[in-house]
Amino acid sequence: MSSIIVSSSDPITYIVPAALVSVAGLVYTAGKADGGQKPSAKARQQRTNKKKGLSHKSDPPSRLPLGSLDIRRKCQIALGGPTDHSGEVIVSAVPGFDLDSTIFGSVTGLLPRTVQKSKVAIELFWSDAAISRVEMLYAPVPPPPSYKSQILDFMNDECDFAIEHADGSFMDHLKFCHDYAVHNYKDVSPVPMLLHSIMGVGTNFFPMKIQQVGRLKELVTPQEFSHIEAFPSFLRLVLGTDLLEVMKAKKNELHKLKGLNCNRVIDNSPLSLNGEDFWTQMNYQLLHMLDFLPAASWLSQLDDGFMWAFIQLHEILTDSGRMACKVEFVLSSGECTPDGMPLTVGSILRGVIPDFIIKKLAQKAIGKFSKAINHDLTYELIWE
Repeated sequence: MSSIIVSSSDPITYIVPAALVSVAGLVYTAGKADGGQKPSAKARQQRTNKKKGLSHKSDPPSRLPLGSLDIRRKCQIALGGPTDHSGEVIVSAVPGFDLDSTIFGSVTGLLPRTVQKSKVAIELFWSDAAISRVEMLYAPVPPPPSYKSQILDFMNDECDFAIEHADGSFMDHLKFCHDYAVHNYKDVSPVPMLLHSIMGVGTNFFPMKIQQVGRLKELVTPQEFSHIEAFPSFLRLVLGTDLLEVMKAKKNELHKLKGLNCNRVIDNSPLSLNGEDFWTQMNYQLLHMLDFLPAASWLSQLDDGFMWAFIQLHEILTDSGRMACKVEFVLSSGECTPDGMPLTVGSILRGVIPDFIIKKLAQKAIGKFSKAINHDLTYELIWE
């Protein structure tokens, strides 16, 4: 992603992303597209599709960019875990941000929309010192293998990622997930991380159609496909149900866990993963959540849905001995200060509304999205 150097009121210079990257939702998208003009046609289409519950554009997609890594993502890959960048970054609110021009336009209700906007409508301003430090850390990291051309052709020519990657930012997200797996989850294929959203994202947009499942199976291994089709379901179970609470309550019995039964998001068909695949999928989920953690001031943002789920899942995987990917994380290393964070109506509301209410709102939203497409969020853990 290109950057612009701007001068601040102090001697430090900050690097500003030229295009907004939203880092606190189920998918990434730009606030504006087409040379800075509001994509009103897209917004109107989203509002129409919202009434149907399921959205898929028919316009032919343009060629996808291969994606790039920003400072935060490079740091995570190099260190094998997240960093609270308090003191290194200023998080700035984007004035006049139009939530309806993003895939979050389908979020309803004044409070949920205000809270969502406080997470999405942000830009990161990095100090020179932080940029130099991270670039030095990342320099020795070997380049990842190239994507298979057949997979990229499928994504470009037969699928529709346009609504998720208005300015390429969604491909940045996919690249991060893929590259992090390459370097920090070496025992499994990184392909599911590249294609984790292709069978559905959290706000009921589907880059591919159910009729294309057979074609997707031709491009990946059976093991890769099992995790690609399961990923959207597990994401909703982790963020929208009591799955993590149940696992924590049964922490002394997790060695007896033999699998999980649930339903596939794209068509609600039955879906099962055995014990080993279940734990692999949960490692994929943890890796994916890295890209949605707050950039700074962790301890003041524990109400963030991804932050909460990440902490719980990291603890579960660590305590059960099932942490297979490298994700170094120490919550106590985070900062509680709100310095450098934007003061908005949404951030004020998040500060006064109890954490459990924020969490319930997030879970309720996921439930509404699943209900809109007749997706059953119930699940069954299989034990010895």
